[in-house]
This record gives sequence, C-alpha cells and structure tokens, in this order.
Amino acid sequence: MNKILCVGHSACDITYVLHEYPIENRKYKADETKIMGGGPTGNAAYLLGKFGEFPSYITTLGKDLYGDLIVKELESVQVDLKNSLVKEGYTTPCSMIITNTSNGSRTILNHRNKNLIPSDYKIDYSLEPEIVLFDGHEIELARMTLDTFPKAVTILDAGSYKEETVELAQKVDYLICSEDFARDYTKVDRLTEENYREVFSKLEDLNGKTVVITLGEKGCIYRKDGELYNFPAFKTKAIDTTGAGDIFHGAFVYSLGKGYDFIETIKFSSVCASLSVEKIGGRESIPELKDVYERMEKWQSTDFKI
Repeated sequence: MNKILCVGHSACDITYVLHEYPIENRKYKADETKIMGGGPTGNAAYLLGKFGEFPSYITTLGKDLYGDLIVKELESVQVDLKNSLVKEGYTTPCSMIITNTSNGSRTILNHRNKNLIPSDYKIDYSLEPEIVLFDGHEIELARMTLDTFPKAVTILDAGSYKEETVELAQKVDYLICSEDFARDYTKVDRLTEENYREVFSKLEDLNGKTVVITLGEKGCIYRKDGELYNFPAFKTKAIDTTGAGDIFHGAFVYSLGKGYDFIETIKFSSVCASLSVEKIGGRESIPELKDVYERMEKWQSTDFKI
C-alpha cells in the first residue's frame, strides 16, 4: 500500500451541458453530454493517481454498468481498490448534473441507496497510510479507518452539512470545508467579511486543529500566525465548476504528501481548482501537473489579512 488513502463516496456523473439553466416543463437539447466517474473522494483519488501517487481508495460500488465504468477509470490511473466493496446487490450511486456554461454553475441531482457494510468486513493493508482523506460519506468505513490507522494525518472534505460530517470534523487534523458547510453549521444566512471571524472561530471550536473554508471564486480563508487570511482565487472564466472542490482537496492531499508548507499547499490546491473550472466535467477537468506548475509561476497573488 502507498502512503495516501481516500475513503468515501463514488458516483457515476451524467452531465448535460446547456447555455442556460432550464425552465420547468419545457424541452431542451443539451449542447454536450458526458458520462464519467465522480464523487468527492473518488475524484480526489483519481487526481492523486493521475499525479503519480498510486493512492488506495475504499468505497462501495455495485457490480453494474456504472460500477464497472468507475473501476476501469480508477484502475487506469493506478488507484488501488483492494479494500473497496464492489458487490452484487449493491447499487452504484448516480448523479445527473446540469452545467450552465453561461456562468459556470452546476446543479446536481444524486440518487444513492445505502450499501450496507458486512459485519465481518475488515480493512486489510500490510502498511499504514501516512495520509487519509475522508468526505463525510460511507461513515462506517470512515470510523473503521480512523480506528485502524490512528497515526495517519487525516483530512476531511466537508462539502455538505450532516451529522456524519460533523462527527468526522471533530476527529481530523485538517477540516477543509465548503462555504455551504460553514454556513449551515454556524447557522448564518451567508458568509460575509463582517462574519468571517465569528464563523471561523466556531469551526475552530468544532475541529480544534486546522480549518480552511473554501469560498469558490472568492478563494479561501484560514488562520496563519494567529491572524485570519484570505487567499484569493485565480481569476479565470469558469464554464463548469463540477468537481472543483474535489480537485482542491485532492491537490491539498498531494501537497501535504510532497511536504509543501501550508501556504504553498493552499496555492497549489487553488491553482488546480482554477484550471479545472475552465473545462467541462469533473474528472476530465483534472489538470496536468505541468500546467499547474506553469500557472503557479505566473500567479503573483498572495494572501491578505481579513
């Protein structure tokens, strides 16, 4: 086993590309359709494999058309699925995504049945991972992973607010949460510069270690040397934001594994996400490493105090 392990949700993403968001009870012809694997840790694992890290991945998939597609994609970039549960009787989750290229937004409809974990299931690796990424899904597998590998550095992609995500947020070393999670957990209508400090402090009370809040086109906020900072997003024309958060988290894990310092990790992750929104689709929008480093060299932005 290699040093990085991802644990969480997989899905098959079916994307319909439109120039505008549809109005109810009308017919539309999509400009383009794409079918590919998805899911927060699924996309992160794919990025890590594409970047040459040979990650391991634990998820649940059905032995069906969608499950077969996802397995083939992940294995094509050397993702180790040894401990994933791919079984008859399981249902592979499916997401329908409407991408509005006029503003880069994406609307996701997801269907998933709970795939029950066998009572006798055990995680079987000869070596412990150094870094583990969770996404708040597959909570039984996440709990088992935390118990099995207590020495690993742990990161949570907290994309949406639910009890399982809050549970994991209290246990990981890095809580990297979306604006949606931050807003819903702290019960504010929206995040503004006026309430950044209050919201961030509440999330620090929840996690107690390291917190980052990702804000999409507004970048991300974090604490450095006791002060709160905003790292701006790279200015680009977004045509599809699907998977941008997943790519940020996968890049964050990659950077930690390479020993980058915290600010370089933020910058690398931000650049990966900025490149991804310039292309259609989640997994297909994962950039090449050479393009990431080229953009990093050109980008002169730095963080500023809030």
